[in-house]
Amino acid sequence: MILYHGSYLHFEKIDLSKGRKFKDFGQGFYTTKLEKQAINWAKNMSARFGTTSGFVSVYECDENSFKNFKYLKFDEPTEEWAYFIMNNRNDAFIDFEKHINNHKNQFDIVEGPVANDNIAVVLDQFMMNMKSGTALVEALEYKNLNHQISFHTEKGISLLNKVRHYETKR
Repeated sequence: MILYHGSYLHFEKIDLSKGRKFKDFGQGFYTTKLEKQAINWAKNMSARFGTTSGFVSVYECDENSFKNFKYLKFDEPTEEWAYFIMNNRNDAFIDFEKHINNHKNQFDIVEGPVANDNIAVVLDQFMMNMKSGTALVEALEYKNLNHQISFHTEKGISLLNKVRHYETKR
């Protein structure tokens, strides 16, 4: 399978420590099967960091190998997906054993939908019991076609073979 990563800078080697903490699936290296989405990520990141262009890196990856890894997949937005995102995005979360999360990178690879950008407000409402689990899923669901596969361990990123990269202007 071909995967794309959008960024405001170009790099040759993936450094997992550079990934932002408290993302949808935890700190890691995020990719997508959707080239257009990676281009948008690159443009958004370049705007955020004040650069005139972004970069899309293209990787080959053998998805048949995922079965040999600690791999979690969400086919669609569900309550489990919403709770997983909520727990990963919450920097005060401490109940690692009881609730599904990836704070300690126990999953090598996680795949599923992208949560929308209103997540902070939605999570606050849920935490204050203003939203049910079902309402949480609906509020977090990104309405456009989207996809992400995140890699959280050195073992996971060993599956990625960089084919090329290209620059994209914003």
